[in-house]
Amino acid sequence: MCFPKYFMSSIGKKQVVATTGLLLIIFLIGHLAGNLFIYAGPETFNNYAKKLAGLRPFLYLIEIPLAAVFLIHIYITLLLVLENFRARDKRYAVSRAVGQRSLATRLMPYTGTIVFLFVIWHLLDFTFSDHHGPRAIMPDGRDLGLYGVVYNSFTSPWHSFGYIVAMMAIGFHLAHGIQSFFQTFGVNHPVYTVMIQNTSNALGILMAVAYSSIPVYVLFMEYSLK
Repeated sequence: MCFPKYFMSSIGKKQVVATTGLLLIIFLIGHLAGNLFIYAGPETFNNYAKKLAGLRPFLYLIEIPLAAVFLIHIYITLLLVLENFRARDKRYAVSRAVGQRSLATRLMPYTGTIVFLFVIWHLLDFTFSDHHGPRAIMPDGRDLGLYGVVYNSFTSPWHSFGYIVAMMAIGFHLAHGIQSFFQTFGVNHPVYTVMIQNTSNALGILMAVAYSSIPVYVLFMEYSLK
């Protein structure tokens, strides 16, 4: 196989997008597992964050390739969008009726944009923020580190609402992404394809609900104490 020619082809680009998307989904699952430590309380959550940060510089061996995968996923996706745009006059020959496509598929351009903007917001909001600054101070004066930053952020209904909307977008994007991965690599079976669709939809819902449960939990705790 000639790799330059492969990456220039439409199918090559689609397979790269599918593969990088699957890698990002695996990361999201692992990231969720860490985030759920928040339910164990400030000490457990902060200890997890400290242990993770203590893995540096080894952690860079994961973060740098992950960032590269994310950027490649976006870049190749944009190339495919441009190709489709240029071929819009020929779409009538291969397009399916809108009603035959799933909601997740139809929303892909919008959910992808929301996810991209959310990643930037999330990094600035939590990853690169001061974990012992004013945002970490609880109303009772305790400095709870990253736990305090997360908790105080989600006490704002608007902050929580924006996060939940982004998680819904991730859920839709993920549900389509898993199905697209198998379809792109030629998996088409009367039984297995349906199973893949149901599983990917269920995983998308689960991920969206699990991530969204954190701001909902904070809001519930905040207003139950008033």
